[in-house]
Amino acid sequence: MENDKNSEDQLDFSDVLAALQDETTPLAPRYLYRLSALEPADLAALQPVWQAVSVARRLAVLEDLEMLAESNTVMHFDAVNEMALSDEDARVRIVAIRGLWASEQAALIPQLIHILRTDKDMDVRAQAAAGLGRFVYLGEVGEIATSAQQEAEAALLDALHGDEDPMIQRRALESLGFSSRPEIPELIENAFDGGEEEWVSSALFAMGRSADERWGPQVMQSLADPNTEISREAAKAAGELELSEARPGLFDLLQDEESEVRLAAAWALSQIGGNGIADALEEMIERTEDEDEIDLLESAIENLAFTNEMDELSLLDFSPEDLEDFANPDGADDEDPDQE
Repeated sequence: MENDKNSEDQLDFSDVLAALQDETTPLAPRYLYRLSALEPADLAALQPVWQAVSVARRLAVLEDLEMLAESNTVMHFDAVNEMALSDEDARVRIVAIRGLWASEQAALIPQLIHILRTDKDMDVRAQAAAGLGRFVYLGEVGEIATSAQQEAEAALLDALHGDEDPMIQRRALESLGFSSRPEIPELIENAFDGGEEEWVSSALFAMGRSADERWGPQVMQSLADPNTEISREAAKAAGELELSEARPGLFDLLQDEESEVRLAAAWALSQIGGNGIADALEEMIERTEDEDEIDLLESAIENLAFTNEMDELSLLDFSPEDLEDFANPDGADDEDPDQE
């Protein structure tokens, strides 16, 4: 049986371009899907059409692609987002950088560094600093070359020490939170100890990314901070660092007046795990009518189940004999077969 010509695989790219130019209608999912993993010829055809449609249309499409990529990890829209890095509108460039967050293409590092250093818009430059954090992380987990990671880190350190804009400096510090370079903890500590609320918030953000329990005391003291941004970032960091001692403070934050703080605390508790958390999250669902809040809380409950399951597995006591059995499931003799 012949394939349906209207299927996603068979959708002609000219149809996508025509739909893109019809700004009276939102771009339907089947057209958005077709923008994943674009071939060079399709990308070349898209470029003149892209610049011809309105800024509002370009923004709407990139935001839709960003949401689609978050919900469907099979799809990636790197080609479209990379094209939009040079868009004339700063807002489009910001969303394009955000859309590249999941990319593992180290070739993007020089482009992001160029944007960080030269873009006319400070918000775009700050987003580039945030985007480089992805490549610091990928270097730490061995997914890209060390030299590529070091290139990103060097640019971020330059921005942190030399840029005139505090927002760019803060985004650079947050991205460097992933780094295991020996000078990074002192930079984070200095930002925290400086006491400026925005810098304290960024320091906590970096602490959460560090996977370093040394930051437990600073995170713990910040959970009760009256500044909403600080308490929210402290809650996030407590979850990322899986600080079991933070549970009481996080339970208190479940009652916070600010929804962002409550939800940050709920997710953090789902990362830490333990008794009573599921009941508390269920109660929060019953108290709210906000659909987005309900969705996040339901996701937190699912994540909590996974966390608790992992905790149970880690408590299993394996003896050396057990480990030997796992290594030799068939009871094979480890002796040299040539020995009598």
